[in-house]
Amino acid sequence: MPASAAKAPLITGIIAALRAIDSDMDRIDELAAAQLGVNRTDFRCLDILSRGTAITAGQLAVEAGLTTGAVTALIDRLEQAGYVRRVRDEEDRRKVLIEPTKRSVEIVWPLFAGLVAEATTVLSRFSANELKTILRFLETNRSALRAHIERPR
Repeated sequence: MPASAAKAPLITGIIAALRAIDSDMDRIDELAAAQLGVNRTDFRCLDILSRGTAITAGQLAVEAGLTTGAVTALIDRLEQAGYVRRVRDEEDRRKVLIEPTKRSVEIVWPLFAGLVAEATTVLSRFSANELKTILRFLETNRSALRAHIERPR
């Protein structure tokens, strides 16, 4: 059996698994958004903000696939709910950054803590080389998804 024929069912299985995982993550996001009393888009932005450093409203718009106007209203809602705050960039005082509040970190992170612990348990079953392959796949797959999103329709 040629390599490509041997790979075909594996590729099909991986794509099916990714689609199923995507559906499961949507359901998890829906439940988390309901627990926080926010809509799914607002929750998606809270998730983006919880991943790292503070970002500008424009960066949040790009990452979430929203218009800057929609993000402004979204930030207003999240700020009013006490989940985010606007702060001046220390290096460029003209720039305003959006960052999660302490309240947000204390409320949002626990919604993911169990999921992260379970994923850590699953991933610990793989060798370092397998983990490198998984990471490389995820990073290159995300790049491909981003390219697809940005491709003109």
